Amino acid sequence: MTTPFDAALAAAESMSNPIAKSLVLAELTQAQAEAGLIDDAFASIDIIPNYSEKRQALFRLAFRAVQENKTENLLRFIRTMVEVDPKSMSSVGRLAQLLLENGNLVKAMELVRAVEKPFDSELNRYNFVAKFVELAEKEQLDNARLFLETFSDTDYRDWGNLALAKRFMLLKQLQEARTIAESFSFPLRQSWAFFELSRLTTGKTHDLLLCRAGKILETISVESESAESLAIQSRILGKTALKTGNTELGLRLLEWSETAAAQISVPIQRFRAQYFLAKVLRELGQIHSVQEYLDSAKWMQLEISGLDRSRIGVWVAEAEPENILTIWSIAIQDAGKPEQKSADILRAERIAEILRRFIFRNNKNPPSGEPEHDVVNLSAEEFEEYYYSPFAIKGCNC
Repeated sequence: MTTPFDAALAAAESMSNPIAKSLVLAELTQAQAEAGLIDDAFASIDIIPNYSEKRQALFRLAFRAVQENKTENLLRFIRTMVEVDPKSMSSVGRLAQLLLENGNLVKAMELVRAVEKPFDSELNRYNFVAKFVELAEKEQLDNARLFLETFSDTDYRDWGNLALAKRFMLLKQLQEARTIAESFSFPLRQSWAFFELSRLTTGKTHDLLLCRAGKILETISVESESAESLAIQSRILGKTALKTGNTELGLRLLEWSETAAAQISVPIQRFRAQYFLAKVLRELGQIHSVQEYLDSAKWMQLEISGLDRSRIGVWVAEAEPENILTIWSIAIQDAGKPEQKSADILRAERIAEILRRFIFRNNKNPPSGEPEHDVVNLSAEEFEEYYYSPFAIKGCNC
C-alpha cells in the first residue's frame, strides 16, 4: 500500500525543476524523521539536488532534536551536515549551547568534540565552556579542563580557568580551586583569582584567600607600564580587607595603591587613580580631607583639553562632596569650552554625561550588572571597583 511518504517521493522524482524537487524532499525528510523513519529521512536527504536546501534540511533535523531533547540521532545529523558543507561546523557550537540550556551537558560536550571547529570565535567557545562549568558537577569538570586546553588564545584560557576555579570553590573543593588560582602566570591575574575565590566564602577561609591575594600584589614591582593596574587592584582589595575587618592588610594595600598611583606616567590617569583612592580613604576614615591629601593645583595647571579637565573635576567632586555644587559647575564649564568647532557634539555629549551623573550622584542602589545603567548610577570609583578585572580582554564585554 502506498503511503503519503511514498507518494511525496514519487512526486519529487517526477519533477524536472531542481528547486521544486528540493522543496518537496526537504519537507519529506522532516516528516519522515518525525515519524521515526530516520534511515528513510537520510535517503531523501541524499537525493536533494539543491546544495543549500540539503544543508538546511540537516540543520533543521538537528535543531529539532536539540529542542525536543531527542538526541539519539543528533551526531549523525551534524556529521552529515558537515560533510555536505564544512563551513556549517560553526553552527554545531550554537546547537551545543542550546543543549546546555536544556541541561544536557553530556551530549553538549559530545557534540563539540564531534567536529574540528564547532565555534567561529574564541568568545563563543568561551561562552560554551563557561556555561558548562556553571552547570557541571565535580565529576564533569575534568571535561571542562580538557576542553580549555584546546584554546589557542591564552587570555580566553585564563578566563575559562578562572570560571573553573570559582566553580570548584562553590562545590567546596578548596584545594582544586587554589591549585588553579596558583597556576596563573601573570601575578595580577593570580592575585585577582584568589580575591574572586575569597568573595565566595566567609570566615577564616575568606581571610586566608584574601591575604594570599594581597601578598601576591605586594611582590609586584611598581613599573610605569603596570602601575595603573596595580594601583586599581590594590585599592579594591585594600578597601575589601578594611571592610571585612582585616585592618593591617587593608592599610598596607591602600598604601601600596598610593605608591603605584604616584608612578603612573600619564597625568590624567595618575590623577584618576589618586582621586579614586582619596575617595576610598575618606569614606573609610583614613583621611579627613581630600584637599589636604592631594594638591588640586597640580591638575588645574595642566595643559589638557576641557573635556579631560571636566573628567578630573567630576572625580574631585565625587571624592570631596562638600564642594559638590561648585566643582560640578566648573566641570560643566570646562566641558563646554569651545576649543574646536568640530568638537561641539563631543562637548554636548560630555555635558550630558555630567548632568546625568549629577542627578544620580546620591543613588544608593547596588550595581545592576548592566554597564550602560551603572555608569550613571555609580560613582566613577564604584563603577571601576565593580567592573575592573585584570582578566578583561578586548571584545569580551567583561
